[in-house]
Amino acid sequence: MMQRLRIFSLLLFLATGLHGSPRPALAQGASPRPAVAARAASEERALLVYPNPSTGIVHIAINGFEGRKIELRVLNVIGTVMYRETLTELNERYTRTLDLSKFANGLYYVRLESDNASEMRKLVIR
Repeated sequence: MMQRLRIFSLLLFLATGLHGSPRPALAQGASPRPAVAARAASEERALLVYPNPSTGIVHIAINGFEGRKIELRVLNVIGTVMYRETLTELNERYTRTLDLSKFANGLYYVRLESDNASEMRKLVIR
């Protein structure tokens, strides 16, 4: 029962987006604009996870977090932390390779958190 509640909560969280409000519907024929384009280049923070889907060897490119201490986490669909690492000496374009080949096939989330910012991306392992 508790696991079903966690899964329902996660699905509700994903359906409402990261900001707690429902995602707006797009007008017919409109295309979504990337959130990154709305930010000024100096404020741009990016987390890129590739290849996705992956067989387990995953590259993580981090931009915009230089000079900050950040937590890199990989979570499963019910929110259990499967991998955790603290990164401290980031340059402008930092890349990290993770070997997640021992993880079971499925959906995971890569989360990056600093003092005042966070980014999260989905990752599928096949």
